[in-house]
Amino acid sequence: MKLQGKTAVVLGGAGGVGEGIVKTLLREGATVVVPTRSAHKIDRLREYVSDVHTGKLVTHLGSVDTEAAGQQLAAFLQKEWKQIDIAVASLGGWHQGTPVYSYPTEQWQRILNDNLTSHFFAIKTLVPLLNPTEGYYFHINGFSADEPYPMAGPVAMAAAAQKSLIQTLAKEVDKTGLQIFELILGPMKTRDRLKHGHGQPDWYTPEEIGEHIANQVGLRQEKVVHYLLSKKT
Repeated sequence: MKLQGKTAVVLGGAGGVGEGIVKTLLREGATVVVPTRSAHKIDRLREYVSDVHTGKLVTHLGSVDTEAAGQQLAAFLQKEWKQIDIAVASLGGWHQGTPVYSYPTEQWQRILNDNLTSHFFAIKTLVPLLNPTEGYYFHINGFSADEPYPMAGPVAMAAAAQKSLIQTLAKEVDKTGLQIFELILGPMKTRDRLKHGHGQPDWYTPEEIGEHIANQVGLRQEKVVHYLLSKKT
């Protein structure tokens, strides 16, 4: 178990990609903290990982959707563990179907909050708590960070901004013991997609993304951006 004795916080850990990451980190022996405001998602996550008998899952009613909420989460984490070893941010939503020139302002604002500002609060909340000599921050992003996505312009814009934010963070902590990773994913074989018959053989599963994260812990490398678009690439 590569992560035995490690404490990981997975923001978005009850979501489609996040739950697979949580399952793999538990399998590798980590204590995994999943903050969420949804009791239903907590129940669904616990059922999903019930066959894993290693590691420890800790759920917490919290979020980073506001600065105050982030501060409350940070206080809880510091009280319970003093510092953490691994942070994973798998946050954001999707909206598609409108060209940029007629995008509803309220949808634009929601996407900025969910897909960009939330990551700013995630960084402010978790980076100061990371082990200063061997802490790891993994940011989960999508392939729209690098290419236009018609009818989903604000989502693609936010993804590109996220990538820039994480690359800047990596430069800012370059002389410390922290390691920052930007994981850009292609289409994923999540549970819900598979249930509805969607998924290709060369798509990654969320658990495989968790394996990639676990494999980076303990390594020192300069590459910040990792592409996990397809098993063919």
